[in-house]
Amino acid sequence: MSDWRVPGFTEVDVLGVGGFGRVVLAKHQESGRMAAIKYLLAEHLADPDIAAGFRREAWLLSGVRSPHVVQLFDFIETPQGAALVMEAVPGVSLRALLAAENVLAPESALAVLKGSLLGLADAHAAGVVHRDYKPGNVLVSREGQSKLVDFGLATLDGRNGLTAGSPSYLAPEQWAGQPGQPATDVYAATCVFYQCITGHQPFEATTADELRSLHQMAPVPLDGVPEKLRPLIARGMAKDPAWRPSTADAFVSELETIARMAYGKDWEKRGWKRLAVASAALTALTPLALLATAGTAAAPIGAGAGAVAAGVPTATGTGAGATAVIVGKAVAVLVVVGALVTGGILVFNRQDDPPPPAALTVAIQTDSGRDQALPITYDLQYPQVSGGPDAAVRKRVNDALRAPVDKRLKAIRDARANPGWQPQFAEAGETPAARSTARILVQTPTLLSVRYDHDLDSNVLSHTTWRFPETVTVDLATGNPLGPQDMFRPEILTAAGMKTLTERIEPHTRNGFCRIVSVDDEGRTATIDAADRVPARDHVPGASVGFTKTGAEFEILWYDLGCDMASGKETATVPYAEIADLLRPKLVTMLGVTAPSSAPTPPASSSPAVSNTYTNPRFGFTTRVPQGYTAAPYSPDNGDGMTFTDTSLDATLTVWGTNSGGRTTAAALADAAAAAEANGGRVTYRKDEGGHYSISGYQSDGKIFYERGFSGAGSTASLRWVYPREHKAELDTPVSTTVEAFRPGDLSQPH
Repeated sequence: MSDWRVPGFTEVDVLGVGGFGRVVLAKHQESGRMAAIKYLLAEHLADPDIAAGFRREAWLLSGVRSPHVVQLFDFIETPQGAALVMEAVPGVSLRALLAAENVLAPESALAVLKGSLLGLADAHAAGVVHRDYKPGNVLVSREGQSKLVDFGLATLDGRNGLTAGSPSYLAPEQWAGQPGQPATDVYAATCVFYQCITGHQPFEATTADELRSLHQMAPVPLDGVPEKLRPLIARGMAKDPAWRPSTADAFVSELETIARMAYGKDWEKRGWKRLAVASAALTALTPLALLATAGTAAAPIGAGAGAVAAGVPTATGTGAGATAVIVGKAVAVLVVVGALVTGGILVFNRQDDPPPPAALTVAIQTDSGRDQALPITYDLQYPQVSGGPDAAVRKRVNDALRAPVDKRLKAIRDARANPGWQPQFAEAGETPAARSTARILVQTPTLLSVRYDHDLDSNVLSHTTWRFPETVTVDLATGNPLGPQDMFRPEILTAAGMKTLTERIEPHTRNGFCRIVSVDDEGRTATIDAADRVPARDHVPGASVGFTKTGAEFEILWYDLGCDMASGKETATVPYAEIADLLRPKLVTMLGVTAPSSAPTPPASSSPAVSNTYTNPRFGFTTRVPQGYTAAPYSPDNGDGMTFTDTSLDATLTVWGTNSGGRTTAAALADAAAAAEANGGRVTYRKDEGGHYSISGYQSDGKIFYERGFSGAGSTASLRWVYPREHKAELDTPVSTTVEAFRPGDLSQPH
């Protein structure tokens, strides 16, 4: 075992030892306050996979700020050892609590579940999925609070991570090897909740194959669960993640409603009171009892007065023959950060590293219920997103996606409560049943388009207008729903423009636009223009507009355009090749569509024109290019490429291929890092992602760079962005779009 210790701390006692590390309680020598330090066992330092997993735990945990998640103060790695310096919590694990109590009172189990869900929600908001929620990773404090620990298996939302986990709590999609998502953590938390109130795990088996089959196929055994809590467990452990709450905080709302109905408004206070007594008794038997008289974290060194977390004090450590100063820094932002290598010592810096693009996950939710007062029943689907870097934007997106079903439910409730229809409902003795289904039409890094189909089972409300489709398209960068003004060019939102749009749509309808016969206007042909209806509106499409991968989808209600009721409704999809020139360029870019160019063909001697997609004719790699960038040839050694430039942003995108294959991605990554540092740059993030590598940081001139490279047996393909810090917010979306769309071509041979 290595004798290396984090400088500035004195070890007090061992809190636990696992397969890869040991956790100790340590006292900060200068302040006397306590911290928990997790050391990677010395025998694993040389294992690149284990060491990378240890770094990843720090990398992900550093982006989460929550009172329900154990706080990471610092991560230190030297050639002699690696350690996480964390908050020390005066409490015991839920596993130890269950070993002593076996079964928790329902209020206590609900309190633990709620605290865990709040911690998971904060992790999900930072784009992190825990993936290994279990009783041993939940700490229950004597103050009446729970905290999540151990993000060793965590992964970015929607991305594949390690396939390991705790089998008794693995969600069906984890057994199938699918990427982690917030609903995965919801499943595991519900399994633990089940164990808390029944005294045993929901599924138990003697072999892994049998356990997999139970989690994926068997119904949840609810016989031993209090009847009032069965719907909560059924929801949280649904086999299909789309039928679980898409976010942990959404599940909290359901939990609180059920808990209040079942156990009264003071349920949480009573639950934590019981837990605090049991936790305090068990804590008194552990070294953590010392925290009753000592602080729980190391004092900040060199931090401002508003610092909320402390780090490692100034100390001297030897690494690569140099003296390095380790300075703790306050956690400043909810982002996943990279690492800075200085003098052989690795210290996470949470303040100025450019984060990789955050993942966003979409899941279909269902709001089902029965309104006894009216009465009506409803089963309404709607999408909800989780992840992403901005909680306010995420809320706007989710509000926009939920709005159609809220509006639908209100309309039916108002109709059911209408005094004019009450006698008919009473005579029919019916309960109207509302249904809405939601379907994702298209999702890109910056846009989400959704179709809702509304239906209603009712003989009283039998008119066809109660059954219709509609669409919502949301800008994922701002959270705002897109209206006609955001979709169509200004010249199309005119009488002449709507006439052109009608002409483009008509060939894709069953029978064309009908002829309207009325007292005032005989024989006029209907159009898509809403201004042609009474009362007249603006010159906008008189149909809901959505977007698919191949074209724009118009949900036409013919009776809304003046046709007879028998005409019904129709979906007309117009291919982008026939309509892209009518759409705003920004929308075309968001959709990832190649817009037809109306510009004249440039002379052969001029620079190549920039289109939405660039394919290199020699090496065959393909990438997206933002609108407005000018192109210039780029000629690396033994290769070929192109540089695209936006002078107003001082931003360049360079893509190139070379005949220098045969290297592993790890070797290519090492070369890229060495080249950056040799030119005076600073690498803040690097990762070998198997088929490719990613690296980012700062050039010697202070500009941000981000590079992604692919290496094959015969050739390589690379993409590199360079831009000033002050334009980072404007370029996050273009960078993310081009990086994710980059395709390397055939790397198996030279070109």
